[in-house]
Amino acid sequence: MLPAGRPRDPSIDRAVIGPCVELLEEEGRSRLSRARIARRAGVSLPALNRRFESVEAIIEAIAATPMHEPGSLPETDNLREHLVARMVRAVTTLERMPIRRSAAEIVAAAAGSASIDAAFATSLASVRAPSLRLIEREAERGGLKRDCDGELLLDLLDGALYYRLLWRGERLTRDEVQPLVDAVLAGFVR
Repeated sequence: MLPAGRPRDPSIDRAVIGPCVELLEEEGRSRLSRARIARRAGVSLPALNRRFESVEAIIEAIAATPMHEPGSLPETDNLREHLVARMVRAVTTLERMPIRRSAAEIVAAAAGSASIDAAFATSLASVRAPSLRLIEREAERGGLKRDCDGELLLDLLDGALYYRLLWRGERLTRDEVQPLVDAVLAGFVR
């Protein structure tokens, strides 16, 4: 609970997330503390403590924060172009943000906490929603099988990206994006 008369500072939220992901990547969840996160974030420990009651609450804030901003893809009605752009965006993000360990730590935290799991699910849903709408429109136009499962289509694409990252410690390359999208779409086109 915040003291009376002291409004919550949303800049603390934004300032903490990136540095906490960095610490997760470098050292893992077991070494995290609010003091270390505050130091890395450049915010005072009292300010961080007013906002977050625990390290788990900070991890929940990370899980609730979409990796990509809504509207960060070019507008197109062409499903293939959209999916290629979506995957290139993910590949580009992973090129500039090493997140293998931190992603695994967040997934593990989500598996052990209903609130982190719910935050993660909501965040993922917000990132996937525009793609699912475009898949649905393409199915209605007849370009995809009528019973096309948009969630499965995205799972196959995202799965290829994150399986390689988390299990193999490798990155999908930009050159591999178009062939991957084409191979996955081939199973869904009419």
